[in-house]
Amino acid sequence: MYKLIIPTLCLSFCSIANAAQPSYSFLQAGYVKSEISDIESFDLTGYELRASAEIGYGFFAEYKHIDSSDSQDGFKLDVLQRQLSLGYIHNISPKMTLDYRLGLGNFDMTGTRDNDSASADTDFFSAATNVRYQLTADLEVFGGLEVQNWDGDADQKAYRLGALYDLWGCLAGIEYTKYSDQEIVNMSVRYEF
Repeated sequence: MYKLIIPTLCLSFCSIANAAQPSYSFLQAGYVKSEISDIESFDLTGYELRASAEIGYGFFAEYKHIDSSDSQDGFKLDVLQRQLSLGYIHNISPKMTLDYRLGLGNFDMTGTRDNDSASADTDFFSAATNVRYQLTADLEVFGGLEVQNWDGDADQKAYRLGALYDLWGCLAGIEYTKYSDQEIVNMSVRYEF
């Protein structure tokens, strides 16, 4: 029994020691489930696409696209969220990074019933910071804070928590984001390059 436990522990410690810094160059696709507090009866589901690339000197650019919808009693609600960010990576340690980002985004919500439709569309500026920690060679945990300045007075504050696990070269992830009036759960697959 000890012949198996001791080598396993040694390998675990070696994998922690060899954990590399998180990458900011990736493509990601995911399934999202969200809820907006003013219209809790709708259970919005859809997809998220995300692309990020390091552009040199510690800078990176990221684009995020979320498309979700739900229907109830003949009424369909569609929500489209897009955000483009430019950020800077601060390397805290070989396994931990802190990033700062500024972004431009758009939130578009459209409701349709029969031949009638109504929509709400707003642009926003955002500032965010995220910490990413490579816990082991296969497991990364992360969290962050974000502030969005919307046109009008519906400004948003958010926090996010998540984890990524390496499965045969692709990362499987889960992320929870809580905005002032929206919650999003995202299950994703990420390819880093």
